[in-house]
Amino acid sequence: MGMWLRDWLAGGGSVAAVLIITGTAALGLVLGSIRLGRVRLGIAGVLFAGLLLGHLQVRVGGEVLDFARDFGLVLFVYCVGVQVGPGFVSSFRSKGLAMNLVAAGVVFSGAALAVAIGKLGRIPMPVAVGLFSGATTNTPSLGAAQTALGELPHYTDEMGSLPGLGYAVAYPFGVLGVIFTMVIMRRFFGDAPDDTARSEHSAAGEAVSDFDVSQPADEQTTTVQALTLFIGVCLGLVVGNAPVHVAGLPAPLRLGLAAGPMLVAVSLSSFRRIGPLTWRMPQRANLLLREVSIALFLACVGIRAGDRFVETLVAGDGIYWMGCAAVITLASAVVGAVAAGFLLRLRYFSVCGLMAGSMTDPPALAFASSLTRTREPIVAYATVYPLTQLMRALAAQLVVLLFVR
Repeated sequence: MGMWLRDWLAGGGSVAAVLIITGTAALGLVLGSIRLGRVRLGIAGVLFAGLLLGHLQVRVGGEVLDFARDFGLVLFVYCVGVQVGPGFVSSFRSKGLAMNLVAAGVVFSGAALAVAIGKLGRIPMPVAVGLFSGATTNTPSLGAAQTALGELPHYTDEMGSLPGLGYAVAYPFGVLGVIFTMVIMRRFFGDAPDDTARSEHSAAGEAVSDFDVSQPADEQTTTVQALTLFIGVCLGLVVGNAPVHVAGLPAPLRLGLAAGPMLVAVSLSSFRRIGPLTWRMPQRANLLLREVSIALFLACVGIRAGDRFVETLVAGDGIYWMGCAAVITLASAVVGAVAAGFLLRLRYFSVCGLMAGSMTDPPALAFASSLTRTREPIVAYATVYPLTQLMRALAAQLVVLLFVR
């Protein structure tokens, strides 16, 4: 029985590929459910399960792996856009615009630091952009970087695997580093409740996390329309693939698989209905689709990078890369905390939410939320999350097009 199964998996084919990818996702979700204190890996466990199986020489055909990875990414970012769209405009009330400017500073300062580390530290730029994505726990930016790499005339399969390798090395401290910064920064900020932020929770709309996806009762949706989902994804792919030619860039700038579908989803879901079409979806359905789709993406990224991960970590530059990624994580988190606390004068728990949102770090949001009964972290997180996702995808793409040679 064992030999038959091994021969079947080794022989390839679409059914064997489906079994490997879904098995990787299942194993990863089990790993992610294990708690370490107040923190668990969550969906990131799928990435490490993929790395393990890739290291054990489990193989999936390249085209199948690329399809599952890209489809998972597109579906994930579209569902995130649907989730945040209804509250996006209202999130700019009060300090929302200023908070998003701070988040933009966090994103692009982190990207600049990643480029500097890549050049000064003699790290291949495809690895550096992976470190940028992993250090800030941002999966869509990894997808955007891989898509942009594929546009380059000198692209190779080996080059395409490097961002995933950097991402995997950087990710663990990307999660823990933000939490560590929150703990340290608590000494510098008061933690009294922010009543303004708490009262604006309903206006801010849906919080984008696995921990609180509450929504005003009059905005709740109880029906799912597969038609609108597929229409939205198709429009998102068209928008994301539309080329913008910029002088000096070796390839056109595109919103890509990450930012295009999310932008379309945010736009469409800001309308509850257009004629007979419902553009929103129930919270539970959205959460399930997000978890399934991101698991597909991370499983494929892990399997592809896994054959080199342990070697890079043990015998190669992996530890050095991990240290560089830690610098990106801590510097980005501190920039966000200082700007939010001292320039915007936000209270501590709102600072934590902004940090988690600008780093797109749900485990850090869970940690901050566990420290308070208020909605402050969730409101701040939801305020900056949509634009942060778009900016991180754009930043990763710019790093590739400007600096990968």
